[in-house]
Amino acid sequence: GGGFVIKEGEVASAKDAAPLPFPVNTADDLLHWCIKTGLSISDIVLENETIWRSEKETREGVLNIWRVMNECIYRGSHTSGILPGGLNVKRRGAELNKKLLGKKEYSGYDSWLAAIRTGGNDFKYTLDWVSCFALAVNEENASFGRVVTAPTNGAAGVIPAVLQYYIIFCDGNKEEKIIQFLLTAAEIGSIFKKGATLSAAMGGCHAEIGVSSAMAAAGLTECMGGTQKQVLMASEI
Repeated sequence: GGGFVIKEGEVASAKDAAPLPFPVNTADDLLHWCIKTGLSISDIVLENETIWRSEKETREGVLNIWRVMNECIYRGSHTSGILPGGLNVKRRGAELNKKLLGKKEYSGYDSWLAAIRTGGNDFKYTLDWVSCFALAVNEENASFGRVVTAPTNGAAGVIPAVLQYYIIFCDGNKEEKIIQFLLTAAEIGSIFKKGATLSAAMGGCHAEIGVSSAMAAAGLTECMGGTQKQVLMASEI
């Protein structure tokens, strides 16, 4: 999350960066390209990614990221016990999942989502589920499970939780919408990383949880039909 991957002995250099069709370092840059081209934020990101791979490969890669995220949510929501580390911290995700579903029965991820939907769209109900999803991911991280660094492991629960909320409660279970959400969120995270920090080592927990919340807010706003300005305002850039 907070660092870069380079080979041993390799020196990273700005001149080695690939020339992008729509270079973005700040929110103003991003807004400029959106206004000039009429493209959405996620479309700008998709165009830039074609420098490294085909659009098909990018889409498949993003969907694979989401697959890992939702597998993590489901696993964390169904695993009880004590977190490692010697502090005897009890896992709460599975317990909260069971409490919210009551006696509803399901088998597998898809039927689990359907069971959740039957509870309606009450604000407290949906908010409890967002908390459950995020907690499930955080507990997977704390127990050495597989998570997506988004943008850090410490804040890995925010984006999956908000996207899962969108999929379940806003009828967002469409590949195109999932890709749109994650591409937009990624661009916002990239801007923060270039202009400030997303690392807890540098900016404290406010940096990683603040950036992940901004990323999730931007992704949700774009998927809900917000303008580019509204997306950036949602992320408070």
